[in-house]
Amino acid sequence: MTNLLTQAGANVTQNREQYIGGSDVPIILGLSKYKTQYELAKEKLGLTKSEYKGNEYTQYGKILEPQIRDYINAVYEMNFIEQTVTGEGIRSNTDGYDKEHGMILEIKTHGKQPTIEAYEAQMQLYMYQLNCSSGWLALYERPKDFDVEFDNERLQIKTVHRDDAYIDKILATIETFWTRCDFLKENPEATEAQFYSFGANELNVIANQVYKFEAQLAGFKEIEKRYKDAKQRLHDAMERNDIKKFETDHVVITRTLPTERRSIDTKRLKEEQPEVAVEYEKVTKVAGGVRIKLKEAN
Repeated sequence: MTNLLTQAGANVTQNREQYIGGSDVPIILGLSKYKTQYELAKEKLGLTKSEYKGNEYTQYGKILEPQIRDYINAVYEMNFIEQTVTGEGIRSNTDGYDKEHGMILEIKTHGKQPTIEAYEAQMQLYMYQLNCSSGWLALYERPKDFDVEFDNERLQIKTVHRDDAYIDKILATIETFWTRCDFLKENPEATEAQFYSFGANELNVIANQVYKFEAQLAGFKEIEKRYKDAKQRLHDAMERNDIKKFETDHVVITRTLPTERRSIDTKRLKEEQPEVAVEYEKVTKVAGGVRIKLKEAN
């Protein structure tokens, strides 16, 4: 996967409709009590507007988060910094990433009953994108009076280990979600039941994955063709100028002389010496597969 790593100070809400972020993961996994996958899809597609503007709980979290991170860095001699990484339709905006230790930090200010399962789901996505094997979940219980003075006795740190099986489930669910979004985009009046029924078929999900890979491969083939053309023009230019070796700051280019390659003319052998051809014929089993052809855009 190709990722774009940036400081989290950038506007992480930019192009939000193009990505599944950490806060979206609990929703598409059905762990959120505030929003459904169907509602999220309508927001991503611009069919409805998100009315959520934040509240006193989110504002409190924004104030306490840097204090908690600074405390953890000082006490545990870590170097967690905010980090955002994007790639292939997903975006991770983690509260802390320590490159040296290969760990992430997720900070949550919460009430009496924190939604640990939802937090850990977010962290699995972050560990996947930042290639970490573990992370710390910093749980800070909010005081009733919303006192913004940091109290280390309210802080608990839980270690969360990377779970590749869970990550695979999250990525598959994200793939299904985007498949359903494609359906909803073409059928904006579709009901919630229709939305959920689409993409539930395994073939739909896998076919969508194959399409994306085929589209990428088509681009690679064009690049390969242009690369071969450029190499041939380079060879011809070196031959015209009788240059055997050419160097730049980045590459060393050596012109090779023409050679001969010998091989068996199997077609002629089968026609003129069929008995010999059969005697040396080798049978290899070939697994079944599928043939893919991209449709031309209308």
